Amino acid sequence: MSKVDSKTSRKNSIIAMLIFVLLGVVVALQFKSVSNAKKEQEKNASAEILQYEEIIKELEQKIAKEHESKEALQSRYNSEMNYLYNNEKQFYELYKKYESDITQYRFNAGLTTVSGAGIDIGLDDAPSRYDSVPGLLVHDIYLNEIVNTLRAAGAQAIAVNGERIVSMSETLCLGPSIRVNGTKLFAPYHIEAIGNPQELLAAFKSSTIYAIMIKDNLIVDPVVKDNIIIKKYSKSYLSSVDLLK
Repeated sequence: MSKVDSKTSRKNSIIAMLIFVLLGVVVALQFKSVSNAKKEQEKNASAEILQYEEIIKELEQKIAKEHESKEALQSRYNSEMNYLYNNEKQFYELYKKYESDITQYRFNAGLTTVSGAGIDIGLDDAPSRYDSVPGLLVHDIYLNEIVNTLRAAGAQAIAVNGERIVSMSETLCLGPSIRVNGTKLFAPYHIEAIGNPQELLAAFKSSTIYAIMIKDNLIVDPVVKDNIIIKKYSKSYLSSVDLLK
């Protein structure tokens, strides 16, 4: 090997060694950077956990105070009721009557959550007869007639896709949707009703609207359920009046 080749080979070896050293330094720095970033993330996560633990502790203390306040008010209420019962019996009975009436009025107005056996009527648009011809859509008149039928059959509470039906509820077609209580609902619909399941089911299946929907090829699927929960009407009655204008 000539001196030139030997010198070139030694030079190449030095360069290669420097490259490997540099590569090692870069890898070490990158590893250190990743390790530091991970430690920082763990530190931030620990701080966040401590912050949430403090919030939970504060909420638990507030709940405990509210519970104590509720118990104190309940004890005072019981004491006042006992006094009235023993000393003002006539006033006590009148108060209990009004209390019962208010509870019934709230129930009738849909302002209480109701649960019990009933039926769940699944309702969907008719399937397309052809690719270019859509099937019939569910319209507000179907929902109105179903609700009226269920009410006449003794339904205690009714909801459409979770919207509680009350005396001020409105159902209005808006293109492919139906507005109920100011909320746009889309098919498929579920009309839930609490009451005697067999009576509700029999009344619905013998109704004119059921026959019409079957004739129109709508998808109708009434199902009896042992327990249905219908939440209270949560909107304002005044806003419902405005919607009807």
